[in-house]
Amino acid sequence: MSKSVELTVDKVIKGGLGLGRLADGQVVMVPRVLPGERVRVQLRRQHKQYQEADLLEVLTPSAQRIPPICPVYDTCGGCDFQHASYDEQLRLKNAILGETLCRAGMCREEELPDLLGDPLASHKPFDYRQRIRLQVAQGVTGYFGRQSHSLIPVSRCPLAGEGINSVLAALSASKQFQSLLSNASAIELLENPGHNSIILLIHYTRKTRPGDHQAAKLICQALPLLEAVIFNVEDQAKGPCFSDTGEIPLSGLLVEFSLPEGLCGQPLTLALEPGGFCQVNLGQNENCIKLLLEWTRKMQPAKALDLFCGMGNFSLPLAMQGWQVTGMDMQRSTIRSAVRNAENAGLGDRCRFSQESATKAARRLLAEKATFDCLLLDPPRSGCAELIPMLPGLEAKRIIYISCDPATLARDLAGLIQAGYRLAEVRLVDMFPQTAHQETMVRLARE
Repeated sequence: MSKSVELTVDKVIKGGLGLGRLADGQVVMVPRVLPGERVRVQLRRQHKQYQEADLLEVLTPSAQRIPPICPVYDTCGGCDFQHASYDEQLRLKNAILGETLCRAGMCREEELPDLLGDPLASHKPFDYRQRIRLQVAQGVTGYFGRQSHSLIPVSRCPLAGEGINSVLAALSASKQFQSLLSNASAIELLENPGHNSIILLIHYTRKTRPGDHQAAKLICQALPLLEAVIFNVEDQAKGPCFSDTGEIPLSGLLVEFSLPEGLCGQPLTLALEPGGFCQVNLGQNENCIKLLLEWTRKMQPAKALDLFCGMGNFSLPLAMQGWQVTGMDMQRSTIRSAVRNAENAGLGDRCRFSQESATKAARRLLAEKATFDCLLLDPPRSGCAELIPMLPGLEAKRIIYISCDPATLARDLAGLIQAGYRLAEVRLVDMFPQTAHQETMVRLARE
Protein backbone atom coordinates (compact mmCIF):
# COMPACT_ATOMS: atom_id res chain seq x y z
CA MET A 1 0.00 0.00 0.00
CA SER A 2 1.23 3.51 -0.81
CA LYS A 3 2.49 5.48 2.16
CA SER A 4 0.73 8.42 3.76
CA VAL A 5 2.44 11.80 3.90
CA GLU A 6 1.74 15.27 5.25
CA LEU A 7 1.82 18.38 3.10
CA THR A 8 0.55 21.96 2.90
CA VAL A 9 -1.89 22.92 0.15
CA ASP A 10 -0.44 25.80 -1.86
CA LYS A 11 -3.48 26.51 -4.04
CA VAL A 12 -6.53 24.99 -5.74
CA ILE A 13 -6.35 24.46 -9.49
CA LYS A 14 -8.65 23.46 -12.36
CA GLY A 15 -10.94 20.59 -11.45
CA GLY A 16 -11.05 21.67 -7.80
CA LEU A 17 -7.83 19.82 -6.95
CA GLY A 18 -5.50 21.08 -4.28
CA LEU A 19 -1.82 21.35 -5.19
CA GLY A 20 0.92 20.71 -2.64
CA ARG A 21 4.53 19.49 -2.70
CA LEU A 22 6.49 16.71 -1.06
CA ALA A 23 9.79 17.40 0.71
CA ASP A 24 11.65 16.64 -2.53
CA GLY A 25 9.56 19.21 -4.44
CA GLN A 26 7.34 16.74 -6.30
CA VAL A 27 3.83 18.03 -6.97
CA VAL A 28 0.90 16.21 -5.34
CA MET A 29 -2.74 16.78 -6.30
CA VAL A 30 -5.49 15.97 -3.83
CA PRO A 31 -9.26 16.70 -3.84
CA ARG A 32 -11.48 18.18 -1.13
CA VAL A 33 -8.85 20.56 0.30
CA LEU A 34 -8.41 24.34 0.54
CA PRO A 35 -5.41 26.68 0.22
CA GLY A 36 -3.21 26.86 3.33
CA GLU A 37 -4.49 23.64 4.88
CA ARG A 38 -2.09 21.13 6.38
CA VAL A 39 -3.32 17.66 5.39
CA ARG A 40 -2.38 14.00 5.54
CA VAL A 41 -2.85 12.18 2.25
CA GLN A 42 -2.44 8.71 0.77
CA LEU A 43 -0.30 8.73 -2.38
CA ARG A 44 -2.20 6.82 -5.03
CA ARG A 45 -0.95 7.16 -8.60
CA GLN A 46 2.37 8.32 -10.01
CA HIS A 47 2.46 10.48 -13.16
CA LYS A 48 5.46 11.93 -14.96
CA GLN A 49 5.20 15.37 -13.38
CA TYR A 50 2.94 14.84 -10.37
CA GLN A 51 1.29 12.30 -8.06
CA GLU A 52 -2.37 11.82 -7.27
CA ALA A 53 -3.40 11.37 -3.65
CA ASP A 54 -6.50 10.77 -1.53
CA LEU A 55 -7.31 12.92 1.47
CA LEU A 56 -7.01 11.06 4.78
CA GLU A 57 -7.18 13.86 7.35
CA VAL A 58 -7.25 17.64 7.58
CA LEU A 59 -4.70 18.51 10.24
CA THR A 60 -5.00 22.30 10.08
CA PRO A 61 -8.31 23.34 8.48
CA SER A 62 -8.93 26.57 6.60
CA ALA A 63 -11.24 29.14 8.17
CA GLN A 64 -13.30 28.76 4.97
CA ARG A 65 -13.90 25.01 5.51
CA ILE A 66 -17.51 24.03 6.31
CA PRO A 67 -19.24 20.65 6.78
CA PRO A 68 -20.67 19.31 3.48
CA ILE A 69 -24.44 18.84 3.58
CA CYS A 70 -24.58 15.78 1.30
CA PRO A 71 -24.11 12.39 3.02
CA VAL A 72 -22.33 10.89 -0.02
CA TYR A 73 -20.11 13.91 -0.77
CA ASP A 74 -16.87 12.05 0.00
CA THR A 75 -17.56 9.31 -2.57
CA CYS A 76 -19.88 10.90 -5.18
CA GLY A 77 -18.25 12.43 -8.25
CA GLY A 78 -20.87 15.14 -8.72
CA CYS A 79 -19.53 17.90 -6.42
CA ASP A 80 -16.07 19.30 -5.65
CA PHE A 81 -16.54 22.26 -3.28
CA GLN A 82 -19.19 21.45 -0.67
CA HIS A 83 -16.43 21.66 1.95
CA ALA A 84 -15.86 25.36 1.13
CA SER A 85 -17.98 28.39 2.02
CA TYR A 86 -19.74 29.84 -1.01
CA ASP A 87 -17.67 33.05 -0.91
CA GLU A 88 -14.53 30.91 -0.97
CA GLN A 89 -15.86 28.89 -3.92
CA LEU A 90 -16.31 32.10 -5.91
CA ARG A 91 -12.85 33.34 -4.96
CA LEU A 92 -11.21 30.04 -5.94
CA LYS A 93 -13.02 29.80 -9.28
CA ASN A 94 -12.21 33.39 -10.22
CA ALA A 95 -8.56 32.82 -9.31
CA ILE A 96 -8.47 29.66 -11.47
CA LEU A 97 -10.00 31.58 -14.38
CA GLY A 98 -7.47 34.40 -13.99
CA GLU A 99 -4.56 31.96 -13.89
CA THR A 100 -5.90 30.21 -17.00
CA LEU A 101 -5.97 33.51 -18.90
CA CYS A 102 -2.44 34.43 -17.83
CA ARG A 103 -0.96 31.01 -18.57
CA ALA A 104 -2.53 31.10 -22.03
CA GLY A 105 -0.92 34.46 -22.73
CA MET A 106 -4.22 36.34 -22.85
CA CYS A 107 -2.97 38.96 -20.43
CA ARG A 108 -0.35 39.70 -17.77
CA GLU A 109 -1.13 39.20 -14.10
CA GLU A 110 -1.02 42.95 -13.40
CA GLU A 111 -3.70 43.46 -16.10
CA LEU A 112 -6.19 41.06 -14.49
CA PRO A 113 -7.88 43.58 -12.14
CA ASP A 114 -8.96 45.71 -15.12
CA LEU A 115 -10.00 42.72 -17.25
CA LEU A 116 -11.55 40.16 -14.88
CA GLY A 117 -14.64 41.47 -13.11
CA ASP A 118 -16.27 40.16 -9.96
CA PRO A 119 -17.88 36.72 -10.37
CA LEU A 120 -21.65 36.62 -10.77
CA ALA A 121 -22.85 34.60 -7.79
CA SER A 122 -25.76 32.20 -7.98
CA HIS A 123 -28.80 33.29 -6.00
CA LYS A 124 -29.11 29.66 -4.90
CA PRO A 125 -25.89 27.81 -3.94
CA PHE A 126 -28.06 24.65 -3.61
CA ASP A 127 -31.43 23.56 -5.06
CA TYR A 128 -30.62 25.30 -8.34
CA ARG A 129 -30.59 22.53 -10.96
CA GLN A 130 -33.55 22.45 -13.33
CA ARG A 131 -32.60 18.94 -14.45
CA ILE A 132 -30.48 16.03 -13.29
CA ARG A 133 -29.31 12.80 -14.94
CA LEU A 134 -28.82 9.67 -12.87
CA GLN A 135 -27.12 6.47 -14.02
CA VAL A 136 -28.83 3.11 -13.54
CA ALA A 137 -27.15 -0.18 -12.64
CA GLN A 138 -28.93 -3.33 -11.44
CA GLY A 139 -32.11 -1.38 -10.74
CA VAL A 140 -30.34 1.29 -8.65
CA THR A 141 -30.12 5.00 -9.57
CA GLY A 142 -27.19 7.22 -8.68
CA TYR A 143 -24.14 9.17 -9.78
CA PHE A 144 -20.77 7.76 -10.73
CA GLY A 145 -18.21 7.85 -7.94
CA ARG A 146 -15.27 10.23 -7.95
CA GLN A 147 -12.81 9.19 -10.69
CA SER A 148 -14.63 5.89 -11.19
CA HIS A 149 -17.63 4.26 -12.86
CA SER A 150 -18.84 2.66 -9.65
CA LEU A 151 -22.40 3.76 -8.90
CA ILE A 152 -23.11 5.77 -5.75
CA PRO A 153 -26.83 5.34 -4.90
CA VAL A 154 -28.61 8.69 -4.58
CA SER A 155 -32.10 9.20 -3.20
CA ARG A 156 -31.82 12.98 -2.98
CA CYS A 157 -29.49 15.48 -4.65
CA PRO A 158 -28.95 18.80 -2.83
CA LEU A 159 -28.19 20.54 -6.12
CA ALA A 160 -31.61 19.65 -7.60
CA GLY A 161 -34.80 21.63 -7.10
CA GLU A 162 -37.30 20.53 -4.48
CA GLY A 163 -39.80 19.29 -7.07
CA ILE A 164 -37.22 16.98 -8.62
CA ASN A 165 -36.23 15.59 -5.23
CA SER A 166 -39.82 14.97 -4.14
CA VAL A 167 -40.56 13.05 -7.35
CA LEU A 168 -37.28 11.11 -7.04
CA ALA A 169 -38.24 10.06 -3.52
CA ALA A 170 -41.71 8.98 -4.60
CA LEU A 171 -40.33 7.03 -7.57
CA SER A 172 -38.04 5.02 -5.32
CA ALA A 173 -41.13 3.61 -3.59
CA SER A 174 -42.94 2.79 -6.88
CA LYS A 175 -43.04 -0.86 -7.98
CA GLN A 176 -43.86 0.21 -11.54
CA PHE A 177 -40.79 2.44 -11.62
CA GLN A 178 -38.58 -0.37 -10.30
CA SER A 179 -39.83 -2.63 -13.09
CA LEU A 180 -38.81 -0.02 -15.69
CA LEU A 181 -35.35 0.42 -14.15
CA SER A 182 -34.47 -3.18 -15.01
CA ASN A 183 -34.21 -2.10 -18.67
CA ALA A 184 -32.88 1.44 -18.16
CA SER A 185 -29.33 2.75 -18.48
CA ALA A 186 -30.07 6.25 -17.13
CA ILE A 187 -32.93 8.54 -16.14
CA GLU A 188 -33.37 12.30 -16.35
CA LEU A 189 -35.69 14.43 -14.26
CA LEU A 190 -36.61 17.80 -15.80
CA GLU A 191 -38.38 20.61 -13.99
CA ASN A 192 -41.05 22.31 -16.11
CA PRO A 193 -41.38 25.73 -14.40
CA GLY A 194 -44.22 26.92 -16.62
CA HIS A 195 -46.38 23.96 -15.62
CA ASN A 196 -45.10 23.52 -12.05
CA SER A 197 -44.39 19.89 -12.90
CA ILE A 198 -41.63 17.33 -13.48
CA ILE A 199 -40.91 15.26 -16.61
CA LEU A 200 -39.20 11.87 -16.39
CA LEU A 201 -37.02 10.78 -19.31
CA ILE A 202 -35.96 7.10 -19.22
CA HIS A 203 -33.05 5.95 -21.39
CA TYR A 204 -34.17 2.45 -22.34
CA THR A 205 -31.98 -0.40 -23.52
CA ARG A 206 -34.64 -2.09 -25.68
CA LYS A 207 -37.83 -1.26 -27.54
CA THR A 208 -40.71 -0.55 -25.23
CA ARG A 209 -43.57 -3.01 -24.77
CA PRO A 210 -47.22 -2.64 -23.67
CA GLY A 211 -46.28 -3.50 -20.09
CA ASP A 212 -43.79 -0.63 -20.03
CA HIS A 213 -46.44 1.73 -21.38
CA GLN A 214 -48.92 0.69 -18.69
CA ALA A 215 -46.30 1.14 -15.96
CA ALA A 216 -45.52 4.66 -17.21
CA LYS A 217 -49.21 5.59 -17.18
CA LEU A 218 -49.68 4.23 -13.64
CA ILE A 219 -46.63 6.14 -12.39
CA CYS A 220 -48.11 9.41 -13.71
CA GLN A 221 -51.46 8.63 -12.12
CA ALA A 222 -49.81 7.97 -8.76
CA LEU A 223 -47.62 11.11 -8.80
CA PRO A 224 -49.60 14.33 -9.47
CA LEU A 225 -46.38 16.37 -9.86
CA LEU A 226 -45.14 14.07 -12.66
CA GLU A 227 -46.39 15.49 -15.96
CA ALA A 228 -45.10 12.81 -18.32
CA VAL A 229 -42.80 9.83 -18.80
CA ILE A 230 -40.75 9.75 -22.00
CA PHE A 231 -38.87 6.69 -23.21
CA ASN A 232 -35.64 7.31 -25.09
CA VAL A 233 -34.74 4.02 -26.76
CA GLU A 234 -31.05 3.79 -27.63
CA ASP A 235 -30.24 4.77 -31.23
CA GLN A 236 -33.81 5.94 -31.84
CA ALA A 237 -35.72 9.20 -31.64
CA LYS A 238 -37.37 10.09 -28.33
CA GLY A 239 -40.72 8.51 -27.60
CA PRO A 240 -43.18 7.11 -26.87
CA CYS A 241 -44.49 9.54 -24.26
CA PHE A 242 -47.12 8.92 -21.55
CA SER A 243 -49.17 10.99 -19.12
CA ASP A 244 -51.79 9.94 -16.59
CA THR A 245 -54.32 9.50 -19.43
CA GLY A 246 -52.13 7.29 -21.64
CA GLU A 247 -49.92 7.92 -24.63
CA ILE A 248 -49.63 11.54 -25.77
CA PRO A 249 -47.81 13.11 -28.74
CA LEU A 250 -44.30 14.20 -27.81
CA SER A 251 -44.72 17.29 -29.99
CA GLY A 252 -47.33 18.63 -27.58
CA LEU A 253 -45.01 18.51 -24.57
CA LEU A 254 -42.93 21.64 -23.94
CA VAL A 255 -40.68 22.78 -21.10
CA GLU A 256 -41.47 26.46 -20.49
CA PHE A 257 -39.89 29.16 -18.35
CA SER A 258 -40.43 32.91 -18.21
CA LEU A 259 -37.94 35.76 -17.99
CA PRO A 260 -38.96 38.66 -15.75
CA GLU A 261 -40.33 41.83 -17.31
CA GLY A 262 -37.51 43.92 -15.87
CA LEU A 263 -34.88 41.89 -17.70
CA CYS A 264 -35.89 42.46 -21.32
CA GLY A 265 -38.33 45.35 -20.96
CA GLN A 266 -41.37 43.10 -21.22
CA PRO A 267 -42.17 39.51 -20.21
CA LEU A 268 -40.71 36.75 -22.38
CA THR A 269 -41.59 33.05 -22.21
CA LEU A 270 -39.16 30.56 -23.70
CA ALA A 271 -40.12 26.96 -24.46
CA LEU A 272 -38.19 23.95 -25.66
CA GLU A 273 -38.87 20.30 -26.33
CA PRO A 274 -37.79 17.87 -23.57
CA GLY A 275 -34.17 16.88 -24.16
CA GLY A 276 -33.35 20.17 -25.89
CA PHE A 277 -30.64 22.34 -24.36
CA CYS A 278 -31.21 25.03 -21.80
CA GLN A 279 -29.10 26.08 -18.83
CA VAL A 280 -29.62 23.97 -15.70
CA ASN A 281 -29.49 27.06 -13.45
CA LEU A 282 -32.31 29.32 -14.62
CA GLY A 283 -31.42 32.09 -12.16
CA GLN A 284 -27.90 32.28 -13.54
CA ASN A 285 -29.26 32.11 -17.08
CA GLU A 286 -31.06 35.37 -16.30
CA ASN A 287 -27.75 36.84 -15.11
CA CYS A 288 -26.09 35.81 -18.39
CA ILE A 289 -28.85 37.53 -20.39
CA LYS A 290 -28.61 40.61 -18.17
CA LEU A 291 -24.85 40.82 -18.76
CA LEU A 292 -25.32 40.36 -22.52
CA LEU A 293 -27.81 43.25 -22.61
CA GLU A 294 -25.49 45.44 -20.52
CA TRP A 295 -22.61 44.78 -22.90
CA THR A 296 -24.69 45.61 -25.99
CA ARG A 297 -26.68 48.54 -24.53
CA LYS A 298 -24.26 51.19 -25.79
CA MET A 299 -24.31 49.76 -29.30
CA GLN A 300 -26.81 50.95 -31.86
CA PRO A 301 -29.10 47.92 -32.43
CA ALA A 302 -28.31 46.57 -35.88
CA LYS A 303 -27.45 43.05 -37.10
CA ALA A 304 -26.44 40.22 -34.77
CA LEU A 305 -25.38 36.67 -35.61
CA ASP A 306 -25.98 33.91 -33.04
CA LEU A 307 -24.07 30.89 -34.34
CA PHE A 308 -25.17 28.46 -31.58
CA CYS A 309 -28.62 29.91 -30.98
CA GLY A 310 -30.42 26.96 -29.39
CA MET A 311 -34.06 27.85 -28.69
CA GLY A 312 -33.34 31.59 -28.83
CA ASN A 313 -32.15 32.11 -25.25
CA PHE A 314 -29.90 35.04 -26.24
CA SER A 315 -31.32 35.85 -29.69
CA LEU A 316 -34.78 36.83 -28.50
CA PRO A 317 -33.71 39.20 -25.68
CA LEU A 318 -31.48 40.96 -28.24
CA ALA A 319 -34.34 41.14 -30.74
CA MET A 320 -36.50 42.72 -28.03
CA GLN A 321 -33.93 45.55 -27.87
CA GLY A 322 -34.35 46.20 -31.59
CA TRP A 323 -31.65 43.95 -33.06
CA GLN A 324 -32.14 41.99 -36.28
CA VAL A 325 -30.92 38.51 -35.32
CA THR A 326 -29.81 35.63 -37.52
CA GLY A 327 -29.44 32.36 -35.63
CA MET A 328 -28.54 28.79 -36.45
CA ASP A 329 -28.13 25.52 -34.60
CA MET A 330 -27.53 21.91 -35.55
CA GLN A 331 -30.41 20.46 -33.52
CA ARG A 332 -33.70 20.42 -35.41
CA SER A 333 -35.85 20.53 -32.27
CA THR A 334 -34.13 23.64 -30.91
CA ILE A 335 -34.65 25.49 -34.18
CA ARG A 336 -38.34 24.54 -34.09
CA SER A 337 -38.43 25.96 -30.57
CA ALA A 338 -36.56 29.14 -31.57
CA VAL A 339 -39.00 29.84 -34.43
CA ARG A 340 -42.00 29.16 -32.20
CA ASN A 341 -40.64 31.33 -29.37
CA ALA A 342 -39.98 34.23 -31.73
CA GLU A 343 -43.46 34.04 -33.23
CA ASN A 344 -45.14 33.81 -29.82
CA ALA A 345 -43.21 36.89 -28.67
CA GLY A 346 -44.13 38.86 -31.78
CA LEU A 347 -40.49 38.90 -32.90
CA GLY A 348 -40.81 36.84 -36.08
CA ASP A 349 -39.92 39.85 -38.24
CA ARG A 350 -36.66 40.46 -36.33
CA CYS A 351 -35.40 36.86 -36.15
CA ARG A 352 -34.35 34.38 -38.80
CA PHE A 353 -33.43 30.89 -37.64
CA SER A 354 -32.12 27.92 -39.61
CA GLN A 355 -30.88 24.39 -38.90
CA GLU A 356 -27.24 24.53 -39.90
CA SER A 357 -23.83 23.95 -38.35
CA ALA A 358 -21.97 27.08 -37.30
CA THR A 359 -19.07 26.31 -39.63
CA LYS A 360 -21.30 25.68 -42.64
CA ALA A 361 -23.30 28.82 -41.86
CA ALA A 362 -20.15 30.96 -41.57
CA ARG A 363 -18.89 29.72 -44.95
CA ARG A 364 -22.25 30.47 -46.55
CA LEU A 365 -22.46 33.95 -45.02
CA LEU A 366 -18.93 34.77 -46.15
CA ALA A 367 -19.78 33.66 -49.69
CA GLU A 368 -22.84 35.93 -49.56
CA LYS A 369 -20.61 38.78 -48.31
CA ALA A 370 -22.87 39.17 -45.26
CA THR A 371 -21.63 41.35 -42.39
CA PHE A 372 -22.78 41.74 -38.80
CA ASP A 373 -22.27 44.23 -36.00
CA CYS A 374 -22.23 41.70 -33.16
CA LEU A 375 -21.45 37.96 -33.00
CA LEU A 376 -22.66 35.60 -30.26
CA LEU A 377 -20.70 32.40 -29.67
CA ASP A 378 -22.07 29.86 -27.17
CA PRO A 379 -20.43 26.64 -28.41
CA PRO A 380 -20.40 23.20 -26.77
CA ARG A 381 -17.62 22.23 -24.37
CA SER A 382 -15.30 21.43 -27.29
CA GLY A 383 -15.33 25.09 -28.37
CA CYS A 384 -15.26 26.28 -31.97
CA ALA A 385 -11.62 26.32 -33.14
CA GLU A 386 -12.53 25.54 -36.77
CA LEU A 387 -14.84 28.55 -36.84
CA ILE A 388 -12.43 31.19 -35.50
CA PRO A 389 -10.43 31.88 -38.74
CA MET A 390 -13.66 32.71 -40.60
CA LEU A 391 -15.07 35.22 -38.12
CA PRO A 392 -13.00 38.32 -39.06
CA GLY A 393 -14.55 38.19 -42.54
CA LEU A 394 -17.98 38.87 -41.00
CA GLU A 395 -16.61 42.27 -39.87
CA ALA A 396 -18.27 42.36 -36.44
CA LYS A 397 -16.87 44.99 -34.09
CA ARG A 398 -18.02 43.01 -31.02
CA ILE A 399 -17.94 39.32 -30.16
CA ILE A 400 -19.52 37.89 -27.02
CA TYR A 401 -18.28 34.40 -26.20
CA ILE A 402 -20.04 32.19 -23.62
CA SER A 403 -17.96 29.20 -22.54
CA CYS A 404 -18.33 26.23 -20.20
CA ASP A 405 -14.70 25.07 -20.49
CA PRO A 406 -11.71 27.30 -19.59
CA ALA A 407 -9.22 25.29 -21.69
CA THR A 408 -11.11 25.51 -24.99
CA LEU A 409 -12.04 29.11 -24.18
CA ALA A 410 -8.36 30.05 -23.85
CA ARG A 411 -7.55 28.29 -27.12
CA ASP A 412 -10.35 30.04 -29.03
CA LEU A 413 -9.57 33.44 -27.49
CA ALA A 414 -5.96 33.09 -28.67
CA GLY A 415 -7.27 32.63 -32.21
CA LEU A 416 -9.55 35.65 -31.95
CA ILE A 417 -6.76 37.84 -30.60
CA GLN A 418 -4.53 36.73 -33.45
CA ALA A 419 -7.36 37.70 -35.81
CA GLY A 420 -7.36 41.28 -34.51
CA TYR A 421 -9.77 41.25 -31.55
CA ARG A 422 -8.84 42.32 -28.03
CA LEU A 423 -10.22 41.22 -24.69
CA ALA A 424 -12.43 43.93 -23.22
CA GLU A 425 -13.98 42.14 -20.23
CA VAL A 426 -14.18 38.65 -18.72
CA ARG A 427 -16.74 37.52 -16.13
CA LEU A 428 -17.18 34.24 -14.32
CA VAL A 429 -20.84 33.22 -14.07
CA ASP A 430 -21.16 30.63 -11.31
CA MET A 431 -23.63 28.43 -13.15
CA PHE A 432 -22.67 25.31 -11.17
CA PRO A 433 -22.16 26.02 -7.43
CA GLN A 434 -20.52 23.26 -5.37
CA THR A 435 -18.74 21.96 -8.48
CA ALA A 436 -15.50 22.95 -10.20
CA HIS A 437 -17.28 23.59 -13.51
CA GLN A 438 -17.03 27.14 -14.83
CA GLU A 439 -19.22 29.27 -17.09
CA THR A 440 -17.46 32.33 -18.48
CA MET A 441 -18.65 35.29 -20.54
CA VAL A 442 -16.13 37.29 -22.57
CA ARG A 443 -16.55 40.56 -24.45
CA LEU A 444 -14.13 41.16 -27.32
CA ALA A 445 -13.77 44.31 -29.39
CA ARG A 446 -12.24 45.10 -32.77
CA GLU A 447 -11.67 48.73 -33.64
